[in-house]
Order: sequence, then C-alpha cells, then structure tokens
Amino acid sequence: MKCCKRPTLSDLKLNVEDSGVFYRSQWTRLPALVFVAYRVLLALYLLGVYIALLVELIPSYGGSIFIFLTNIAFTVFVVYLLIAGSIAVLDGYILRRRNSADMGVRHMIHWLLFNVTVNVNLIVTIVYWVGLYDPARGGFFFSFHVHAVTSIVSVADLVVTAVPVRLLHAVYPCVSLVAYMVLTLVYWGTSNGIVYPFLDYSCNPGLAAGSIVGIFLAILSTQVIVWAIYKLRVGMWKKCGGDGETTQAEIEQDKAENGL
Repeated sequence: MKCCKRPTLSDLKLNVEDSGVFYRSQWTRLPALVFVAYRVLLALYLLGVYIALLVELIPSYGGSIFIFLTNIAFTVFVVYLLIAGSIAVLDGYILRRRNSADMGVRHMIHWLLFNVTVNVNLIVTIVYWVGLYDPARGGFFFSFHVHAVTSIVSVADLVVTAVPVRLLHAVYPCVSLVAYMVLTLVYWGTSNGIVYPFLDYSCNPGLAAGSIVGIFLAILSTQVIVWAIYKLRVGMWKKCGGDGETTQAEIEQDKAENGL
C-alpha cells in the first residue's frame, strides 16, 4: 500500500481547488436539478419546523430557549441548510455555465457549518436519547425533529453530497463547544442556573468537568466516524464508475491523510 503524507496544519484551512464539491452530489449521475430540489425542499421543510418551534416555545419561555444546546444547534443547522440550498441553486443551477472552481466566502461558510453541524447533531442525538429523554414529556414531534431528524439529515448529507471531510476539521466543532461551555458558565455565574443536570457546576463540579471532557472526546470520535463514512462514500463512488468530475478534493485528501 502506498504511503500518504500525514495531516499537516495546512489541512485546517477551509480550502479546496474545486468549489464544485459544495453544489454537486458525489453521485455525479444524479441530475443537477434533482440535487437542487433535495437541497431546497429539505431546507424549506426544516425552516418551517423551526418557525413552528419558535411559535410554540417563545410565548412561554422567551429567549431563554437559546441557552439549550439543542435549540442553538437546531438554529445553526437550519442556517446551514439555507446556505447549502442557496449555493446549490446559485452555483449549481443559475450560474453553472460561468462558475469558476475558486473557493468563495460562501463555500467556506458552508464547509465550516457542515463540519460543526454534522458532529454536534450526532452528539446532541446521543446525549438526549441516552441520558435525557423522558417518554412522559409531550411535544414528541418537535423533540424528534430537533434530536433525531437533524442527525438523519446530517448523515444523508454526508452520503449524498460531495463535501470532503478532513480529520483536523474536528477543531471547528470543538471550538463551537468551547463557546457553548463558556455560555453555560456565564449563565450559571449570573443566575446560578443549571442548563443540564450533568453541568451542575455548584453541586457536582466533578461530574460537570467529566462530562465536558467526555463530550470533547466524543466529538473527536464522531469526526473519525464521519471521516470514515466519507472515505467509504468516495470508495463506493469510484467502484461504481465515478467519472472523475469531483475527484480533486479526494486527491488532495489522499495526499494529506493515510489512505485506507
């Protein structure tokens, strides 16, 4: 097996030579219009769910709903889907004949949010259904969408789209979680509020510290899993007769990481 260069700090950058990976499907035989429809319909559907959720919660709880990671993550995910849908329409359909392969700011934001949401959504799903789910509570429709559909869509995106995955991009979801932990500390320090039982800084700081470390280790683990699914996707695409249209990102990836 041919050895490949190990990841370097340059792999932290949000840059590829072919920006087409952000508005095309990995499965290049899929018609562009079908991919655009997938992007747009998904974004509009979850935007509708998000608006309905706000209408349901804000009259009773106000802005305090945004102290919960679940609601923050869902908000960011909807923004990601809207950006991804806009890029699919603009670059993949309207401007497809005059597009350059150069990365734009919109593509970098797309990739950044992809890296954050795919990992955070998986963590939210695991933590909620394993440790926080209470079948006695109502509102299953919204709960299922916020705690499960997000991960289902993230995995679907990982399989369907041509967006590349780099191991070192785990730094982005980690930074986002650091920001959230700071938010919970500020909330606790100013109002002695406890966001989640496992983040009780007053009565059980040891559990809180252990939970934070565990979450960061989980993020590193999910990034490895996401990367492995990406490599499997590319491998299957090549075996199914990939036509070379989206291979540039994969070539760069193979130069930067150990091959499988």
